[in-house]
Amino acid sequence: MKQFVIFFGLAIFALGADQTEKTQEKIKVIAKSPQQDLQRSDSVAQDPAGFVRVIDLKKNENRYQSIEEVLERESGVRVRRYGGLGSYATLSIRGSNANQVSFYIDGIPVQNNQGGEVNLADLPFDNLERIEIYKSGTALGFSASAIGGTVNLVTKKGKKKKKTRVSIAGGSFRTYKLKAFHANYYQDLDYSLFVQKEKSDGNFRFRNDNGTPVLNTFDDFDERRKNAWFDRYNFTTNLAYRREKTTYTLLNDFNYRFQGIPGQGNNQFEKVKRKYLRNTTALGTQSKGIFWDFLNLKTRAFYTGSRDDLYDPRTELGSGQEDARTDMQQYGVQLLPEIYLLQYYQILKFLVASERETFRREDKDNLHNTVDRNPRKFRTHNAVQIQDEFRFFRKRLRIVPSVLWEEYVGRFNEDWQEQSFVELLQRNRVTNRFTNSKLGFLAIPWQSNTYRLSWKANISRESRIPTFIELFGERGTIIGNTDLRPEQSVAWDAGPVLWLDFQWIQSKTSIAYFHKSILDMILFIPNSQFTFRAENVDSASIRGMELDQKFSLYKSWQWKTTYTYQRAINTSNAPSLRGKYLTLRPLHELHSGIHYRSKKFKTGAEATFIGAVYKDRSNEYLNYEPGRWLFNFYCTYYFITKPVPSPESPPTEEKKWLQELYLSFDVKNILDKRAFDVVGYPLPGRMYYVSLSALF
Repeated sequence: MKQFVIFFGLAIFALGADQTEKTQEKIKVIAKSPQQDLQRSDSVAQDPAGFVRVIDLKKNENRYQSIEEVLERESGVRVRRYGGLGSYATLSIRGSNANQVSFYIDGIPVQNNQGGEVNLADLPFDNLERIEIYKSGTALGFSASAIGGTVNLVTKKGKKKKKTRVSIAGGSFRTYKLKAFHANYYQDLDYSLFVQKEKSDGNFRFRNDNGTPVLNTFDDFDERRKNAWFDRYNFTTNLAYRREKTTYTLLNDFNYRFQGIPGQGNNQFEKVKRKYLRNTTALGTQSKGIFWDFLNLKTRAFYTGSRDDLYDPRTELGSGQEDARTDMQQYGVQLLPEIYLLQYYQILKFLVASERETFRREDKDNLHNTVDRNPRKFRTHNAVQIQDEFRFFRKRLRIVPSVLWEEYVGRFNEDWQEQSFVELLQRNRVTNRFTNSKLGFLAIPWQSNTYRLSWKANISRESRIPTFIELFGERGTIIGNTDLRPEQSVAWDAGPVLWLDFQWIQSKTSIAYFHKSILDMILFIPNSQFTFRAENVDSASIRGMELDQKFSLYKSWQWKTTYTYQRAINTSNAPSLRGKYLTLRPLHELHSGIHYRSKKFKTGAEATFIGAVYKDRSNEYLNYEPGRWLFNFYCTYYFITKPVPSPESPPTEEKKWLQELYLSFDVKNILDKRAFDVVGYPLPGRMYYVSLSALF
């Protein structure tokens, strides 16, 4: 009821606004300056008061990069790697756990309810146009609440352009990448195709501590990483057909990975392998002015099928039966209507979604033959979200309340031979319902064509339902707990954003102060010498500050700095843990880079500092990882530069057959710093990459 009181109170205030100001707002046209480009972004329009970071990947397409490298440069974002390129990696935002962050591809959920965590190495990257990071609670358009924020991957699309880009790259550890992108259009139909193959041995040299990292360093020796290879393929298709007021879209994203699982540094695996396959298909529509001029409507229908095959012929992972195959399916529909009541200074946006996920696991023997089929598990997710954006004083004051109702219905089909009749009745169907809310505030006290100062503030309440592995465990290692309570979070953030745009200087400065309280955190606690059990044992208080600074001089020199300070403290009732730092959350993180671009040349240098972390909950010195600096350098030479259209160019001028050709060179971790993100999993030292790309 509190949410509805807020809605109606603000609505009454809006209806009582001055009618003269309404008329002026209708007829006055305010020119948009370059420093207001975020206002034109659809992603930011979904959360105008929130702290949203939009990463334009076109600016860095000349470099050999991975999704982990791009994401870790952003403030508030922490990437944890279990090795080098192509290895398992997770992401957290503002001190959250990795399974508290939601991931989407073009608004389609790719999070799974089995483990919750998303492996960044399994996500597409080179076929992306941009990455959107939402830090201030759940933004409208994404169907599930997210304690740790939301990441949306937006794929490349044709957009009425004709172009073909072909690239080849290679480098350290016998790494190479081949990719091609083609876009074209015919009348009201435009399409794009992307194909890629990437392969690496991953056999970098590291320091093996022989299982005695601190107590004995005399037995340490250098060794090459074993079984860290990977081979991946990606194919993406986008179609868009425009008919009258509606655009119809089709997305198909296919990803296949075959890789080795290397194990810890002092206990390397040699024969453990993994095959991963995922295919996502989505149909969508976007209609403007449908039925009435003030009504827009978006729809999505999607299906994702994935298969994860694990091979362990020598039982190197453990003494139990580790070979397994997991099949998952996700499908659903989403409706997103928008009602523009501009005469009443507000925009109403809605989300109605119904989604379902199925999970099935088959245990295999050493020859990968099926020996046991676990019952299929189901989870249905229904969601309704309402967001009302109130605009006052010619959009210089915006108040954005929203409410998200969620219902999870699980049918888990436990083995009936192992359960009593009462347990079957209780556990066969489990229902959880949440009400999550958010209130955003945006004020622009000063604004002109050359500067803008705004202030943002948000407060939100979020939830996370336990995953399948937390509820039901995994045979041999993890014991499930069906009595788990959902995790709860209350968070707020606030801070100023300053834009400057003069003739030869552009600058953007953003400062965000944030605080997040998490209750009933779920952790896996040792239950015996060989097993773990999921328990609601912890709570946490996370507070800090983020700084983002971009500076451009004469459009040739660019400087970017991001800094994060955060204190992630355990607030559980256990005396031995209360007041301790949460694991793998550094106090300080800094990324800074300077770049120069001329007509034929582009170069840049970057520095990254990752502060010290504790790797265990009790903050023991034996599991302390000191801070480290990393330095990168790149340079690109353009043999042929892309022509820039100008008013002086005659309209009949023919385009060159080859529009752009460049050669790029990257050096990463110049000082050859050897470190660990996760205990026992070494990171690579110095790396070299060369890229050649042509645009037709």
